[in-house]
Amino acid sequence: MEDGILSNEDFKRIKELKAKNDARTVLAQHGFKLPSSDQISTKRVDAAKLEVRCLALSQHYSSAVTIANIRKKLSKEERLAIIRAGREDRGRYQAKTALKKKKTGGSSNQQKEHQKRMPLAAKRSKVAKSKIEKKRKQARAGKQFRGRKAWK
Repeated sequence: MEDGILSNEDFKRIKELKAKNDARTVLAQHGFKLPSSDQISTKRVDAAKLEVRCLALSQHYSSAVTIANIRKKLSKEERLAIIRAGREDRGRYQAKTALKKKKTGGSSNQQKEHQKRMPLAAKRSKVAKSKIEKKRKQARAGKQFRGRKAWK
């Protein structure tokens, strides 16, 4: 259609689209709702069950209704089968700590730092500092007044 003139194929395509649209409206009037392409893409639909073959679209609506095989609601077993099929490739859920214990290879620097024992001299100085701090707290605890006097 480069020159703006429609060919026979174009007219056939237009007729098909009009017939399809007419059949869709007739089916909708009789309570059969055909899902649109957007709905099909968003919902999980079994392709075997959704075979909308409206070959006699341009014919009378009764033949269009009989030809269209409308998807029925999935049973609970079918829904569970679809769910289980999606789970096969995924591993079983486990806590993060359990997964870390199973990990092969070396430990991270953070794990090494956590496991490393503190040198004895550093440990002793830390204990001494905490004792001094504790004494200071106890010495201050008896008095309510803290800070400078406002008078002499």
